Amino acid sequence: MKIVLGLDLGTNSVGWAIVNQDEKGNLVGIHQIGSRIIPMDAAVLGDFDKGNSISQTANRTKSRSVRRLYERGKLRRERLHRVLALLNFLPLHYSRQLDRYGKFI
Repeated sequence: MKIVLGLDLGTNSVGWAIVNQDEKGNLVGIHQIGSRIIPMDAAVLGDFDKGNSISQTANRTKSRSVRRLYERGKLRRERLHRVLALLNFLPLHYSRQLDRYGKFI
């Protein structure tokens, strides 16, 4: 008989179970189960009680999304430069300033 530990890792909790399996991998029974909740600190609880439901990582997530939007726009411009350069649609003085990846030299 084989014993398997299963974990469910959440943002504020950890769930676990120990199950028994036979040689074919079929579930025979549950040996033990449980969960642990990770408590929030006093500052987060105070903010939550005041009605402020913004998480601790909201500012970081917002900054990351702004960086990604900026990077995607930059990639779209570089891709457009490459296509226009291949089709010879760019003025000569402009296309001389681009490398083969559409970035300015």
